[in-house]
Amino acid sequence: MQNLFNRAISSGFIQVFVANIVSQLVAFSGSIIYVRLMGQQQFGIYAFSYTIISFFLLVNGFGAASGILQFVSKAQNTEIELAYLKYALKLGMIFNCGLSLGIFVYAYFIAVPIPNAKIILCSMAFFPIGRLYIDVFLAYFRATQQNNLLAKFAISVNLILLLCNIVGIILHGLVGFVIATYVAYAIILILSMLLYKLPNVFTLKTPVINYKQFFNYSIYVTIGNAFAQLIFLLDIIILGYIMKDAIKVAEYKVATVIPFAINFIPGVVSTFFYPFFAKNSHNIIYVKQLKIKLQKAMFIFSFTVSMLLIILAKPIILIIFGHEYQASIIPFQILAFGFWILATFRNINGNILASLGKAKISMLFNLGVFCFNLIFTCVLVKSYGIIGAAVGVILVYTISSILSSMLLKQCLT
Repeated sequence: MQNLFNRAISSGFIQVFVANIVSQLVAFSGSIIYVRLMGQQQFGIYAFSYTIISFFLLVNGFGAASGILQFVSKAQNTEIELAYLKYALKLGMIFNCGLSLGIFVYAYFIAVPIPNAKIILCSMAFFPIGRLYIDVFLAYFRATQQNNLLAKFAISVNLILLLCNIVGIILHGLVGFVIATYVAYAIILILSMLLYKLPNVFTLKTPVINYKQFFNYSIYVTIGNAFAQLIFLLDIIILGYIMKDAIKVAEYKVATVIPFAINFIPGVVSTFFYPFFAKNSHNIIYVKQLKIKLQKAMFIFSFTVSMLLIILAKPIILIIFGHEYQASIIPFQILAFGFWILATFRNINGNILASLGKAKISMLFNLGVFCFNLIFTCVLVKSYGIIGAAVGVILVYTISSILSSMLLKQCLT
């Protein structure tokens, strides 16, 4: 055990894992505080509006962060690493400016089913510009294995956002939350340059890289990841448009907070090992062995967590979120069971496919899964409301896990 612990520290896994735990705990604490401070009506408006923003952020930076993780992991020297970083920031910034404009146009011209959500959505339209900087540098630190810096940056970013948002809500409710988020992004930008000395790559002369290869890879990964992540967003959007009730949206959002929040665990494991899979993509035996080890470990861990959450669902919901969210208990239990499926199979398989350079195949796969997700969610929400939305998520987890296992097996033969 001592040897295993020492290896975990020397490899940087402990630093990355602790940073993600702290960051997710901060984000999770924020979700609970927002529920308590806003009340059901305002929280429902926030949940719907922020979900729409998250929907657009599925293509954040046109895959700049994903491209950084893939190509910087394989870069031969620092100059090439910085060249990719410079191109990723330029590409992402241009794209996200257009993305923000698209959000504003959507909010202004398309009917929004939740009353009073339109103005909040318009005011959130420029969130993607601030988010890009954070995501690109987190990917850069992971790809270059600067794990201590990654940990410090990730924790400080989330703490700044949480503290600013709490102050904003206390001072001026949901509108204060929006203003405080922009203030937080400005503080993060200033501190990152002064405290962390992050490189200003725009002033650096960098060597020529294969821009087309980076661009094409980013397109496929972005579209593929977007369809994969829609599972966590589509249900709330469909709930909002079908039920047109901020209270029901709030109840379902509360049910998703913990089951979706703990998805960071398989995510950080997959992200940590991504460079190892990418560097050894031609060593099929190595990839197979590492995959088996990861899935065995995640099987035991995620099953234990899922069972505990299912058993303790009622006290968790009532104590943490309040008795007005009693309707959230059953969908919470359903989604908690889904964590076991997602963590053991779907997440790991998808990341390995991407690391092997199968971005186009992964994109087509996730497109097919999205179609299943859209059909199941619409049918089940109309018939069973928030419970149907949770069941739809489980069905998609199961189908995508089976299909991704078959696809990965074929790629590794």
